[in-house]
Amino acid sequence: MSDFSNSKTKFNSRFTTQRLCTDAVLIALVVIFDLISIKIGNDIKITFGGLPIILCTLLYGIADGAIVGMAGAFIGQLFTYGLTATTVLWIIPSGVRALVIGLLFIAFKKSTNPVTLTLCMIISSIAVTLVNTGVIYADSLVYHYPHGIVLITTVFRFISGIVSAIVYSAIICPILYAVKKYVKNDRLNAGA
Repeated sequence: MSDFSNSKTKFNSRFTTQRLCTDAVLIALVVIFDLISIKIGNDIKITFGGLPIILCTLLYGIADGAIVGMAGAFIGQLFTYGLTATTVLWIIPSGVRALVIGLLFIAFKKSTNPVTLTLCMIISSIAVTLVNTGVIYADSLVYHYPHGIVLITTVFRFISGIVSAIVYSAIICPILYAVKKYVKNDRLNAGA
């Protein structure tokens, strides 16, 4: 009986180690994608930083996705701006992305259908854009830069978010199908 419990402990330990390592790699990807993003003005950023968050959320759930997103955003903020009064605000949108994607994935019965995933990505991008708009507005109040510009660029940020969501969908579907072969995960495989 003790041999069985030892093998079960080794399996759980290995699974946890695999999951933590995957999360760490995805955090690093969030940071890298954030650092190599394309900025248009001060308020619009084109980045693939949401892709690792989405992948982690679909593979391991909302908690892991939020940790990956928020840790990656925090490290990216430290590299780019240092620790500021609004650093905590800037990590919230990444957590919102994981939350919305995760809840929609569950609501759509864990379907990995490309149309369903695209819809999830678009809805999450709209939510993230709304939260980002609020964060930019709060940041403008703290640092006294013109917050009228926030309203002007909102439309462009929504368009950018929706285009990013469609690109994410085109990229995430093949990645998910490839990863499903290697990751033994009831959460993802249940939706197949």
